[in-house]
Amino acid sequence: MAIYGYARVSTRDQSTDMQVSRLLEAGIPKERIFMDVISGATEDRPQLNSLLNLLNKGDVLTVWKVDRLGRRTAHLARLLEEFDLKGITVRSLTEGVDTSDRSSRVSYLLMSVIAQNERETINERIRSGIDHAQKYGTKTGRPIGRPKASSAKVQHALDLLASGKSYRHASSIAGVSLATLVRRVQSMQQQNQFTRQTSIFETIKQEAS
Repeated sequence: MAIYGYARVSTRDQSTDMQVSRLLEAGIPKERIFMDVISGATEDRPQLNSLLNLLNKGDVLTVWKVDRLGRRTAHLARLLEEFDLKGITVRSLTEGVDTSDRSSRVSYLLMSVIAQNERETINERIRSGIDHAQKYGTKTGRPIGRPKASSAKVQHALDLLASGKSYRHASSIAGVSLATLVRRVQSMQQQNQFTRQTSIFETIKQEAS
């Protein structure tokens, strides 16, 4: 039996150092830790694919969180099923998931479905808020957002959010700070153009992982 580790971050602005440190602390040799810098929504990940080719029956794949293997529930379910068929166990350091235990695997997939539905609901409401704001403007009649110099960038970030990008990815691509983007969505909420507030911070916390 061999134990391997896998770490993933979504962009090059993020670092795998924290995940790798936790894997090393768990006793996984550095040469058996594989890392990708790619979105969790992307199914084709070079290092994960290389790792899959190495794993054999009885091996254990350890991750900091299971969503490092993928953010989309359907893809994650297929991966876990593939591991199960090959006799490979997946363990999470932070969630207590151990796929050698069927009930643990089922419970995690259920939580994953709920989390994905939450993300999709947030994106739909952001898109709806953007459309409403573009059509009607704000209650005060002033242009939505901060000064004109940054309004185009913020609008770009909002469009990226609505298309499914993460908060951190959208702010990085558009060239605005994460705080500015959060404030804009909060402003839309206060104008009843976006109806869910706490989920913003829950989502950002997940993305920072």
